[in-house]
Amino acid sequence: MNSYLSAMRSYRDFSGRTSRGDYWRFILVYLGIALIALVLDAAFATGNKDGGLFIGLTHLVHLLPQVAAGIRRMHDTDHSGWWLLLSPVALVFACFAGTPGPNRFGPPQAAGAVPASIGAAASGPVPAQPLAQQQRDVIAEIERLAQLRANGSLSDAEFEVMKAQALSQARGA
Repeated sequence: MNSYLSAMRSYRDFSGRTSRGDYWRFILVYLGIALIALVLDAAFATGNKDGGLFIGLTHLVHLLPQVAAGIRRMHDTDHSGWWLLLSPVALVFACFAGTPGPNRFGPPQAAGAVPASIGAAASGPVPAQPLAQQQRDVIAEIERLAQLRANGSLSDAEFEVMKAQALSQARGA
């Protein structure tokens, strides 16, 4: 249910990535709601050959979140969101595993997490820290990660993921 709620809250975020599991859980809940809407249309005789009131409202409410989640899913497979216009191709891409580590659309998102651009706005203002201090903290963190990589404690892929996270947190702060 967290994946569904996260996708609904992130309806205006067309950047970043959505994991395969989060995307398909969102679609599964959406299909369940659509099925309930069809039953309600049949029960209250609000439907006709073109659809019904409840199913129409369900599709309308989910249109933007579904497009945003689809675009973020394409980004997770390192494809442009424009591939959604070719539905069969987009469906195949949506079934692929995401790119491990960061890609041109950013680092992978934790399962069920709200994208940073949405989460930061919802949590309220972040206390301001002097810019120079933020830069020193990020540089120190990246240097620490580089040292761990040099010692063999981190692989190159792990280093890149953690570096991207540190940089994205610095941009969001």
